[in-house]
Amino acid sequence: MKVIFQDSTSMLGAYTCPDGFVSQVVYFSQKPDLNWFNTTISNQVGLENFMTNDVRPATRHGWELGGNADESLKAKLGPNSSITEVYWTRYARTNAQKQIAISLCTGDSSRSGCMKLFAHESGKVEKFCPACR
Repeated sequence: MKVIFQDSTSMLGAYTCPDGFVSQVVYFSQKPDLNWFNTTISNQVGLENFMTNDVRPATRHGWELGGNADESLKAKLGPNSSITEVYWTRYARTNAQKQIAISLCTGDSSRSGCMKLFAHESGKVEKFCPACR
């Protein structure tokens, strides 16, 4: 998972393969702002590549999240605490949609990318969004 945005109460990240293709975008928050999440993703990938029906909320406990998440949640929120995870998985429904991939602008060994999501032709590996190219 690559962190896209983080502040003291929330975190937005994307699960990607080594080539930067995005399988899922996740948003963790005590009080998630679904409008912010939906707008952020749709602005980056385009309305034609985003459907709110593909957004799902879930309650997560620290022990489910691995690493030191359990200790971190207990320290910030107390024992038996949980956090909300909102996640988006793009489901291409038409042949035209299947020709489009979503990637994260991660950059390459020469320079970093801007860490924004972007849509591109699915047959190509793109490490940079159009703005960073």
